[in-house]
Amino acid sequence: MIDVKNWISDITKKLKDEFKNQLLFVGIQGSYGRNEANEHSDVDIVVILANLNIENLTLYKKIINSMPYKEKACGFICGQEELKNWSKYELFQLYNDTKPVYGNMKKLIPTITKEDAKTAAKIGTENIYHMACHSFLHSNDSKESLKELYKTIFFILQAKYYYENGIYISSKQELTAKLSGIEKEISQISQAKQSIDNFTQEEINNSYKNLINFCSQLLKEYK
Repeated sequence: MIDVKNWISDITKKLKDEFKNQLLFVGIQGSYGRNEANEHSDVDIVVILANLNIENLTLYKKIINSMPYKEKACGFICGQEELKNWSKYELFQLYNDTKPVYGNMKKLIPTITKEDAKTAAKIGTENIYHMACHSFLHSNDSKESLKELYKTIFFILQAKYYYENGIYISSKQELTAKLSGIEKEISQISQAKQSIDNFTQEEINNSYKNLINFCSQLLKEYK
């Protein structure tokens, strides 16, 4: 496991030294940000610069390559003006899931509303519905395809819960405890995706059925 606190501190110092006043924000999101990381987890770092161009990307790439566990580094980088004009439904998860390390993201993006959360849930559901149908029909590795689907659907459950209850819950465990029925079952599998490796064919088919039924129902509700 990566000592992410020291890792993020080191890369933030390097970013400050390199970009100086151009650096507006550094944060961490994903499983390390939620304290749910395991040995397979990537380090999802969020970086916002005053201006982003290929020269700055090249410098950022050098900094990433200078870090230990560089192969684990991923995340989001953006320029200030591009971020201000980004689709707000996509900023919903980025804003709520990112823990700040340097700077204040709230000053850099428009206000995110419950309607933006609804749109995030709806568009995410449309994508999952399509991906589930496609992988059920065409995937050569249905277990790996299911892992990706269950990884993504957690963010839909987050957005749906926020829209309906006005509360953002970052932890998979905490969100699962607040759900019921098919949503709870889906969230439980999302929380323990590696268990899919041991699924029987019947369990695989049932998982696809639950995902598609959930998406179908939500698309009817969120017109």
